[in-house]
Amino acid sequence: MRSDIPNTVYKLHTRSPEALWGVSAQSIYLSLCDIVDDQPMPHYLELHHKTTILRTNDERDPDEVALAHRFLHTEFGLITDSGSLTDRGRLILGADEPVAAVRLAAAERLERIQHFLREFDALDADRLPREEFETLTQNSYDAEFIAPLLCSLGFIDLYPEGIVLNQNMIHDTLDRIKQDANYKLTAVGLVDALTDIETPTVIAQVTSHLVQADISVDQIEQTDLLDALTTRGRGRRRTPIEDIEDAISDTKADAQAEATTLQTALGLSGNVASRFAISVDAEDVAIALSTYDPKTSDIEFVLDLLTTVHAHPEANEVALEPLTDTLELNQYDLYQVLSTIPGVNCNIQKNILIEFESIPEATGTDRYEERRQELFNEIHTRRSWCDSLDTSPQETTQVRETVIESLLSQIDEDVVKPIYFVYTLPDTLGKERMDRYVGDQPQLRRERAHLNRWKDRRRDDSRRFTEMTDRLFTRGQKHDLEERIVRIMTPYDDDTFSEYTSQLRSLLRDGYELRLLTRHTKQKWEWERLRDNLLGDLDENREKVTIRTYSRYKQYQRITSNTDESDLAEFGVHAKIQIIGHASEGAALLGSANFMENSYKWNPECGIYTENMNFVAAGIEFFDHVWKLSEVDEVDLSNLQEIPRRSFYPSYYT
Repeated sequence: MRSDIPNTVYKLHTRSPEALWGVSAQSIYLSLCDIVDDQPMPHYLELHHKTTILRTNDERDPDEVALAHRFLHTEFGLITDSGSLTDRGRLILGADEPVAAVRLAAAERLERIQHFLREFDALDADRLPREEFETLTQNSYDAEFIAPLLCSLGFIDLYPEGIVLNQNMIHDTLDRIKQDANYKLTAVGLVDALTDIETPTVIAQVTSHLVQADISVDQIEQTDLLDALTTRGRGRRRTPIEDIEDAISDTKADAQAEATTLQTALGLSGNVASRFAISVDAEDVAIALSTYDPKTSDIEFVLDLLTTVHAHPEANEVALEPLTDTLELNQYDLYQVLSTIPGVNCNIQKNILIEFESIPEATGTDRYEERRQELFNEIHTRRSWCDSLDTSPQETTQVRETVIESLLSQIDEDVVKPIYFVYTLPDTLGKERMDRYVGDQPQLRRERAHLNRWKDRRRDDSRRFTEMTDRLFTRGQKHDLEERIVRIMTPYDDDTFSEYTSQLRSLLRDGYELRLLTRHTKQKWEWERLRDNLLGDLDENREKVTIRTYSRYKQYQRITSNTDESDLAEFGVHAKIQIIGHASEGAALLGSANFMENSYKWNPECGIYTENMNFVAAGIEFFDHVWKLSEVDEVDLSNLQEIPRRSFYPSYYT
């Protein structure tokens, strides 16, 4: 199935978390906005592209990102072959929650997404080890497309070691899909999305004309636009705009006709109700309403209605909806109730009036003015409907700015971290020490003056190695980091470690593990110095300290007693990096500086400090890779003092 997926999609793969770079539910929506507004694809999508660069500290070709979105539009059933929006695409565009709508459309359209969501929903936990997740994948399509897509859409966070499930989002999406809406609900959603009609009654009438079937107001009020996205079997259908225009036109004609009918009733049509020579009371009305458990107010309302028509037989046409609303009955039930009352003969006219042909006397109150006002109100309502129907259906981006604001809100201190330029220059050694060093040498005095001027004028985003090493260790002390590992890679070290052992001791006491990766070719005194300056001060929790070495020889696979050490050309650890915590919460410091006094106080050195998630993740991945390679060269800390004076050869060769 991989052959069906363009290479541009695979070029967007990220590793930790595994996702499709630049793809999200928001980006899908914004790319649909580009289509509707007839803009080149990267137009609205460009903002998402820029925010993704900020969040990930990575970048991809904007054109490739745009091509990937066009492919996803097709996969999700959002565009036709000609590139126009399908009904599903229109619903997303018109939704108040377009991000949720995109997720729902993707899940409804792609069966493999549904499969994974059902598997996740059946779990009690919100985390899953990576090996268990991989048992759910069937092929490369699942592993290389569906899995990162699930992450991009926000259903999961996918890391090399495992996944984190967004169970609420998964459960809500599956609940929507289970509803399996019919085509009528799709039409309801379409009218809602493409017009500015807000009245449920009018939406129901337009939709009824559109699908040539009755749609009730209750269906309108109980239907969320997201429900309409779950209609199956509609494929990439696009309802012609002309059909919607015709439905609007027919509804407007109906409203105008109803207004005319109501106007006739208001002006008195000439028909007069016959007065029936009997009288009804509350008991008679109660019997007629008995099936519906009537309240006293209901009985009084009916008595007042009968009394009014009896007093004004020329006003025998009464607005129907106020009656059904008050009594909480539908039209047919109301007709049945009134027809049961002795002396009442009535019929329903065009579903908007009830006409009395005969009427008994009743023990109620004459409410003539109220009934007349109801007719006025009904006429006004129809005219307002006509005004709202002076509209043309169109694809509009109703909440685009809201989505853009949500993207910008993600660019906060928890997502975008500062990146500092880190340096060492001999400008912070203290006046007394610099005075001894400079002495009476004019050249050195001028040099010190230059150093001081640079220090005074340096940029705010420049920090010293000493300062940022302290910040990195302090981050572990101040924050409740989930992954408690300190990683240090340095080929060379000296008693500089002793300046930070108090912090390291505190970290170890709080449950941190220290992993130190260095070179193996140290003399005995160098190992003893490391022991004394690092381990000597770590009198507790030494079991949480692991030291490994990595160095190899270019020409020899086996070293013997006959090997001339002068012939040994080696390669090995030369990187300098410090990392604390997991990528999502930790920090990294890297550069040219060894963990030594010269590097931290004298030599011109430079590097970078950052808390950016992707940057830290890359550093961890690199460190752990070399750490694994050096597993065979782990140092027995209890026997450091027994290391001979000769070079410490790696066990890999011996």
